[in-house]
Amino acid sequence: MSHSSRIGLMPLWLALLLIFSLSWCFAQPHGRTEINIPDIPGYLTLKCDFHSHTVFSDGDVWPTVRVEEAWLQGLDAIAITDHIEYQIHSDDIKKNHNRPYAIARSRAAELGIILIKGAEITRDMPPGHFNALFLNDIDPLDTKDWRDALKAANDQGAFVFWNHPGWRQPNEIPIWYDEHTELLQRGWFQGIEIVNEYSFYPKAFQWAQEKNLTILGNSDVHSPIHLTYDVSAGQHRPITLVFAKERSEAGIHQALRTQHTAVYHNNLVIGSAQFLAPIFETAVHIIPLRVAIKGTGRATVQIQNRSGLLFELMATNALEEISFPETILLYPEKTVAIQLKGKSKTLTGKKHIALPFLVKNFLSTPDRGLPVSLTIEIEFISDI
Repeated sequence: MSHSSRIGLMPLWLALLLIFSLSWCFAQPHGRTEINIPDIPGYLTLKCDFHSHTVFSDGDVWPTVRVEEAWLQGLDAIAITDHIEYQIHSDDIKKNHNRPYAIARSRAAELGIILIKGAEITRDMPPGHFNALFLNDIDPLDTKDWRDALKAANDQGAFVFWNHPGWRQPNEIPIWYDEHTELLQRGWFQGIEIVNEYSFYPKAFQWAQEKNLTILGNSDVHSPIHLTYDVSAGQHRPITLVFAKERSEAGIHQALRTQHTAVYHNNLVIGSAQFLAPIFETAVHIIPLRVAIKGTGRATVQIQNRSGLLFELMATNALEEISFPETILLYPEKTVAIQLKGKSKTLTGKKHIALPFLVKNFLSTPDRGLPVSLTIEIEFISDI
């Protein structure tokens, strides 16, 4: 049977979807764009999106398109998490909660994308929406009582997290309800989105630190990804950075269970200093490591950023021996030259000087950047 005959037997909307999906794939750049975020000592840094939708709930794309998008945009892993209770295409697509994963699995394997089987438990607030990952069978979650749904997910050993906690709250400020205390005490959810699509929830980040919840940042994408984020203008989806011992589904599951994550959102990197500090230390290098300054003279050093991240440095205090720039922007994969100036004509000898900075866009708490230092050995030479 010809391709045209096959399309003629499809519902019109599905034929159009197929044509659109093929057109989308051919319209994309011919190649994967890597996200250059370094591995840190002892861990691989995996780029992940654990919240996305397809036509099997209220999304606009076929499951394989989600895999193609992830590959093109440099991700390592995704989860397709279609709504269990909300399926706007049910007149055209038969209800089958396990089908999106089954459709996308082979393409994910071909492209080396780790595909995680998941679903979204979609209820009013409280308690709101929750994603369950690493499921074996989604059908047992399709139950009237939300407690039964969350229990069914946990009975399968799923990792469960609270989605977009500011959803439908005044000014998008999350509210912690008694139901969330109940779920936390039962151990029925282990993580929380601190970023969803364009929204960052500092309050949720605070809760995560207080309650030992894993932080996540995800796209919650429904439309084709390039219609949601203008990649050509430098936009990117929110990404959960997973610090895993191995590049595998099991490695990701273990990392999520142990709060080994951070979130990359716009130019922000959000997470524990335990992980943010080694990202900075691995990415940023000072050249040369030794210079000489005579009296109140100057020395030039270069600061190299070997990552795809932006670092916004702000000095935290002055030093007695030298002056140095108060602010420095380290652009992705660029090197900047700065000048150090001596403050004393009589100072002599070699000293290791630590330039104290705050990385303003690396948030280790909801309202504070990451303290770092750049160390250089300076030989001071008297000028009298």
